[in-house]
Amino acid sequence: MAGKGANQETLARVLWEQTRKQGLAHLYTGDGKGKTTAALGLALRAFGRNRGVAIIQFLKRTSIKTGELVFAEKMGTPSFTINQFGASRFATREEQEKVAASGQTVERGWQLARELAASSQHDLLVLDEVTHIVKNGQVPLAELLELVRTRAAFLELVLTGRQAPPALIKACDYVTEMREIKHPFNRGIRAREGTEY
Repeated sequence: MAGKGANQETLARVLWEQTRKQGLAHLYTGDGKGKTTAALGLALRAFGRNRGVAIIQFLKRTSIKTGELVFAEKMGTPSFTINQFGASRFATREEQEKVAASGQTVERGWQLARELAASSQHDLLVLDEVTHIVKNGQVPLAELLELVRTRAAFLELVLTGRQAPPALIKACDYVTEMREIKHPFNRGIRAREGTEY
């Protein structure tokens, strides 16, 4: 009997390991704050467990570095990278021109996203604000769905952004909607360093 219990325990452990290594797709959407924050929390957890993490942020690049970008630079490791592509919607015209001139365009970011999703270079890939570049027509929804379907087998994929299309919701394994109930911006409190960026 002791042997049977040990065999069941071994089988349970093998199944758990296979499940753990299965890459799933996460989607954080909705009009509330916390989509990027949740994605970064998951990235930090994965990194803490010795997983390689790559984060691509779309439409967030300005002259002011976000706290997460500063963190990645301080870490200085290829196991945790953040790249930003495309000017933020809050960027000045001058900042938008600098981003375009730098080559850090949405198109280049999407090319990198496709390369990283297809490779086994990282364990977790975050595509932050990816729904916006689909909504803006910069990337076809069909291409994003193809990336979700054909990504490397063990890659954990995290997508964020408002107004996720129903087809994307259907394609993902985890879907969380952030709903705004109250936000200090509505009382005139502007975005704060270390909290919103």
